[in-house]
Amino acid sequence: MSAWGLLCAVTAALMWGTSGSVIRIADSLGVGIVALNLARALFGSVALCTVALFRRNMRPDAPRVGFSVFLFLGAAGMVMSALGLTVAFLRISVGLAIVIYYSSPCLVMAGSWGLGGGRPSRVQAMAFILALVGIWIAVGGARAVGTFDTTGVVAALVGSAGYALFVLNGKFGTGRIDAFGSFFLTYLLSTAMLGVIAIARGDICGLLDVSPQAWWVLFYLGIATSLIPYGLLVVSLRWIPGSTAAIATMTEVPFSMMWAWIISSEFPEASAVTGGAIVLLAVGILGRSRR
Repeated sequence: MSAWGLLCAVTAALMWGTSGSVIRIADSLGVGIVALNLARALFGSVALCTVALFRRNMRPDAPRVGFSVFLFLGAAGMVMSALGLTVAFLRISVGLAIVIYYSSPCLVMAGSWGLGGGRPSRVQAMAFILALVGIWIAVGGARAVGTFDTTGVVAALVGSAGYALFVLNGKFGTGRIDAFGSFFLTYLLSTAMLGVIAIARGDICGLLDVSPQAWWVLFYLGIATSLIPYGLLVVSLRWIPGSTAAIATMTEVPFSMMWAWIISSEFPEASAVTGGAIVLLAVGILGRSRR
């Protein structure tokens, strides 16, 4: 049965891997960065509300999650992750963007040291340093071949830090009370934040004026790169442990490069491939150290 779990986790990574190239298609159709992520979040919010109502009927005694500083930071982290990674995909190669973004487990580890008061083991410290080396190689190589962009690299780092905030909320904040309830409220709050940003920027009207073709692309981003892969990841946990699923989803890095080549004819920098392999090795070491 573990084969089914691995299949679900890898399929989720395969679908997530299309995000960068499809986001570029949405951008070419005139959809703004904030509007794109708001539409993507709205599709997810509708589905999550449906699941939450069903869950409340099935489990009326389920614990209720209240608002807290951690919840707010987790929602802000989701917004940072979405906007940061989108900007990165549009400014630098998909391969380099996803390599930098995948440094987030190391940031989670660093945040856990600070919030949990623990001390890193030698293996964890080695994994952290190894990830930094991988990013340095990837970014340095991009600079050498002329594909480096400061805004894109910073945006990828912001996205990585944002995802780390989201994970830390689950580990130290409301996620300890009720994992689904925390994810539900965090997702809705992040959608509301994106809505406020879109209104402030005047992007709502622009979203209403996009072409039907653009709406199909947004629908794909909301369903095929958000809801379905997250659902597959949850299903995979029925057969394999979380650490195994996390390592399996790291295949998103090579899948992202593959889809960028197929859809956009973009070849990743050699340094991005090398640096990505080192980052994945570091994350894999970190995952095994947590067992």
